[in-house]
Amino acid sequence: MEKIQLANGLALPKVFFGTYRVTDQNSMREVLEDAYECGYRSFDSASFYKNEQEIGQAFAAMGVMQDVLLTTKVWNDVEGYDAVLKDFEESEKKLGRIDIYLLHWPAREFVSRWKALETLYRDGRVKAIGVSNFKKHHLEELAQYAQIQPMINQIEAHGYFMDEETIAYCQSQNIALQAWRPLMRTGNMLQNQEIAEIGRRHKKTAAQVALRYLIQRGFTVIPKSVHKERMQENIDIFDFSLTEEEMRFMRALNTGRRTAGDPDTFILP
Repeated sequence: MEKIQLANGLALPKVFFGTYRVTDQNSMREVLEDAYECGYRSFDSASFYKNEQEIGQAFAAMGVMQDVLLTTKVWNDVEGYDAVLKDFEESEKKLGRIDIYLLHWPAREFVSRWKALETLYRDGRVKAIGVSNFKKHHLEELAQYAQIQPMINQIEAHGYFMDEETIAYCQSQNIALQAWRPLMRTGNMLQNQEIAEIGRRHKKTAAQVALRYLIQRGFTVIPKSVHKERMQENIDIFDFSLTEEEMRFMRALNTGRRTAGDPDTFILP
């Protein structure tokens, strides 16, 4: 597994395993065992996913807790410094440990919430802190108050949607980019025949091309599947590279349209 280095020196695998919508305890154990066997060592969750306890129990039963990196996120309805610290402790108890802690959305006021993450980092409770779904202007606002800059920003990113302004800003500020929904499962990207043809040239699938594009753009990616063959497919992307021409084609796919909520308007309790 190739890795990147965060601003604080933490090595981050380029492929994480997403756990959204995996909630059943028995299913979680089976899914995580398959993912671990495929080579995944970094796992992404959130309090909103309602599966932190199942993840913690599964890894404890597997006896591999010391080998994995765990990310979770605090939801929008947890407002204020003290509330975030309390929510962190609840998530930590369920997971057993939290390595990376993120604000899930820039909903409502986020400065006091960020200060709670700074406290957790200074106290050594987590290895890294960051944000999710923050646009450039959110990051610029946060920078006016933050004593510790976000180390990670998770954003929607795939061939058909790339927020180039936010991407450029994060890269200029040494904020690592993570792509959620990197395969755009709700759209038709994986049915694009030109992407499939690029894959055939490299003896790869359209999904592998889509993920490789993001890796070469400097992202880490968070694909999710409960099928072991797809888990393996999603992680086997380090033995080929897209050409400059293929990268230009992938960049030209960007429609500027999100498949999920816009961070400026997505404010749910």
